[in-house]
Amino acid sequence: MRNLVITFTILFSSVAAFAETSDQYIHRSEFFFCNFNEGKSYADLLEEQAPYEDFLKEKGLQYNRINLLPIWDNDAEYDYVMWGNWPSGQDQYKEWGAYMNDYPEWASNNDVPPQNVGDCAKGAVSMRFHSVLRLRIPMEDRDERLFTDWRRCKLTEDANVAELKALYAKQEKLAKDFGLNGYGVSFFTPYRGNQTGADWDFLMMTHWYNAESRMNMISSWAEFSDLLEDSGIRKERSKHIESCSGADTYQAHMVYNTHN
Repeated sequence: MRNLVITFTILFSSVAAFAETSDQYIHRSEFFFCNFNEGKSYADLLEEQAPYEDFLKEKGLQYNRINLLPIWDNDAEYDYVMWGNWPSGQDQYKEWGAYMNDYPEWASNNDVPPQNVGDCAKGAVSMRFHSVLRLRIPMEDRDERLFTDWRRCKLTEDANVAELKALYAKQEKLAKDFGLNGYGVSFFTPYRGNQTGADWDFLMMTHWYNAESRMNMISSWAEFSDLLEDSGIRKERSKHIESCSGADTYQAHMVYNTHN
């Protein structure tokens, strides 16, 4: 599997420029898997996270922080997941370097207390974040907290990622012409961190920009599913994706964003 994941990542990096939609891009992500310490709540977490946005702005760093909270996850091991993103690998190491070298003194000078809301020591991973489908809606129409579905997926032995990305570009056009809007699909491939014994090659996330978009998809799914079948997209996709787990649903709450 390790060689398959490496091949997958290299192919993703090389085919982005050939995607059928300009919205197919690659960012960097990190995930911290956490449990609340006794007596702590989500309100405490938001209060603890807030000062770091000031540090990012002061240092001119590009990063965003999203909290994932389980809605429907039958085997959830964690109370919450902290998900961060950078526009590029260069931004990732710039921000991490500033966090390691500059933030301790900055926090001390600004009377930021030590972090004590959660225990995140058991899991941390860095991933490449591949956007493969985006049907956006105006910012003013987006919910503050979004529905996201996460699946663990395995590739077939002869998967061709260039073709797979092109299929999602076709699905995007099909959905747009059909009248579906307000959702996106992303893949996450391992880069660094705790991945020992993983039984998947990549994570697939589907997100909806507001609850109405998710309701619209549910109400029209049978008809759109038939359209996917008739178009051949579903059959072609099965040549590249061997299987995916059932969906774990999390709310995604953007806490801050200093991306340009």
